[in-house]
Amino acid sequence: MKKKYKNDLERIDAAWKKLEPLLEEDIQIQPERKFTLFSPKLLAAAAVLLLVAAAGILFLKDYNRILSYTTKYGETARIVLPDSSVVLLNGNTHLSFRKHWPSSGDREVNIDGEAYFSVKHTKTDQKFFVRMNDHSSVQVLGTEFNVSKRKEETRVVLSSGKIALHMETTNPALEKVITMKPGDLVEYQPAQHTYIKKVVDPEMYSSWKSSRLVFEKTRLKEVLQQLHNTYGLNIQVEKPELMNMSVSGSAPTQNIDLLIKGLSEIFHLELIRKGDTLIVTSN
Repeated sequence: MKKKYKNDLERIDAAWKKLEPLLEEDIQIQPERKFTLFSPKLLAAAAVLLLVAAAGILFLKDYNRILSYTTKYGETARIVLPDSSVVLLNGNTHLSFRKHWPSSGDREVNIDGEAYFSVKHTKTDQKFFVRMNDHSSVQVLGTEFNVSKRKEETRVVLSSGKIALHMETTNPALEKVITMKPGDLVEYQPAQHTYIKKVVDPEMYSSWKSSRLVFEKTRLKEVLQQLHNTYGLNIQVEKPELMNMSVSGSAPTQNIDLLIKGLSEIFHLELIRKGDTLIVTSN
């Protein structure tokens, strides 16, 4: 048995010796290859795509950028809009709009305070909207008008052209659209869903852009309210009946102290300023 086993091992060894040359011919060691995730050309192309994408994002961000302007109490400012229309801001007023406007589609600004608009008409008849935070808006094509949005009241006075004042509410049945012509004034109280429309001298309501306030049978109450809105003055009136006084005249607005002096002479009253407080009393 042991002899047979030894003979079998000898035969196997002999067989492997015959196969070894053949195995050595088939087995070849391949040269080492180095692999990289990106080739230089691919990296360069990826860098270009990233730059293009970044530039696109920056362009869109700039295109949709919102510009905002705010005037201080007693300050005025002249703003040129993307379509070359011009807005004059009165004191204590905020204006915002997109930096870029398309050549077609609506033009739109948001206003809180008082401003005078000189809107250019475009070849494509683009609509122009002045929107206020009481859900009212003014729609125009090309015209000049004064808008005042102060607290609970919106006032629109049309100087030239034609506009439509939209008074939107949460109740569609209460929504109103008022078409205005030159000389029309509309005062809108959104809380009560009421408005007043009358014919006035537009210059009276936009005289502030010429550094003057003009009054024509104007009540002292309205004048003092304007001083509070535009100049931030807190008003104290010693005798309430004085608020119903009305006068006609004008006063300069370049300097608040000169304005107060001019109002004192117009109303024949004593107006005393103490810091941010204005005390009104009879002589």
